[in-house]
Amino acid sequence: MVWPRALRPYLRGSGDIEVRSPGGAVLAAGRYAFGDAGAGGGLSSIGAAALVVDKWGKLATAPSEGLHLLLLRELDSVVAQLQRAGYAVSITGGTLLGAVRAGNILERDDDADLVVYLGEAGPADVSLASYGVQRALEAAGRQVIRHSDAHLQLPLEGGANRAHVDVFLGFHHAGTYHQPIAVLGNLPVDAILPLGTVRLSDRSFPAVADPERWLELCYGPAWRTPDPAFRFRTPVSTRRRFENWFGVYDLNRHFWEDWLARSPWSWPVDARRFSELLPPGARIIDVGAGTGINARVLAERGHRVLAVDYALTAVETAERRSAHTFEVRRVNAADRRDLIGLAADELAAGSAPNVLLSDVLAYVTRSTRANIFRFLQLVLGSEGRSLASFPVNPSLRYEHERPDSWHLPLDWLREEIRPFGLEFEVLGYGYRRTSAGVRRFASAMIRAGGGE
Repeated sequence: MVWPRALRPYLRGSGDIEVRSPGGAVLAAGRYAFGDAGAGGGLSSIGAAALVVDKWGKLATAPSEGLHLLLLRELDSVVAQLQRAGYAVSITGGTLLGAVRAGNILERDDDADLVVYLGEAGPADVSLASYGVQRALEAAGRQVIRHSDAHLQLPLEGGANRAHVDVFLGFHHAGTYHQPIAVLGNLPVDAILPLGTVRLSDRSFPAVADPERWLELCYGPAWRTPDPAFRFRTPVSTRRRFENWFGVYDLNRHFWEDWLARSPWSWPVDARRFSELLPPGARIIDVGAGTGINARVLAERGHRVLAVDYALTAVETAERRSAHTFEVRRVNAADRRDLIGLAADELAAGSAPNVLLSDVLAYVTRSTRANIFRFLQLVLGSEGRSLASFPVNPSLRYEHERPDSWHLPLDWLREEIRPFGLEFEVLGYGYRRTSAGVRRFASAMIRAGGGE
């Protein structure tokens, strides 16, 4: 048996265990023993906290009747907001499955799904349309998290464990139905339009014209029969098409949300060192600020600090920590538009910022680093500086799914910054104990100059 990754830190202690069928029959029983019984919270602490491993493999608060009532209320609200903006909107995904199969939200669902149907559209048209949808939702007071140019997420106020409504864009292109992130195939327009309605609990919601055909395309011909072992597997070709067309802006955010809640590592030594290298009262942008520990250190030393991160946990914690001594803003470095917008704001204000990149560059993808280097190119000018620290050696605990185990060799950095007219100087090396073991870190100062 392979235990879910989210449970592995809690595999300690001993006890009795039973595996039961959905009907309650005991399929297997026995004793278990893991690790050191006295090492801290074990599996029992997961049960006591009413946590479950959700469909994405992460620990989450078990869905409740109260959460489902919240989702129904918010679905009503979001549907109305999109309809007022002129969009054809339908419930979709697991929400549509619950409506057709059970007349309610599925017991284990902790989110709700909507699709905005665009008709016949090319990839560029869909990307542009997604920003129109975002503007309409933001004008209605919604916070919007952009997963891609075809998938937006709306966090809900008061929602347990990051409850949210997903908004997907559906469209026909070259005779095929596309609905990122995973639905691609033969579904004619008359299976979508005209929109009908379905019942969900005691409410009526818009739905595609032929829900059964949509559900078969998404879940397969056996969609009517509940299957506890079902795994949603997206074909590689489908995933690549949608990622190449619409990008991936929210990669690993859930990892960092969980990581920050459990082990918010930070290196104030970077903040202190950067402060000593800058004039008093310098403008500093802390990119990948985490929970704001470094930003607080810099602010206490008299600097004008903006802390930015894309993890909601980080932004909320940093805001509490700031006590109004520094600014906090949610910025997604994977979204070039977000960083260019930040650069435009800084340049318009004439702030001439310096940038702290403490323990950040190694843990993002190469395309995200390119966005960061473009940002540095825009804001540093001839006088600005950026202090970066990052592990240069591979982790002994490397796992591709764990970005905190990644590394950034100096020759990679040299190659990647050159096209942006940047250069760096290594200030020193040291060893740091991290969540992925002891790592060898480099501290480097990045400046303008030396570009091709």
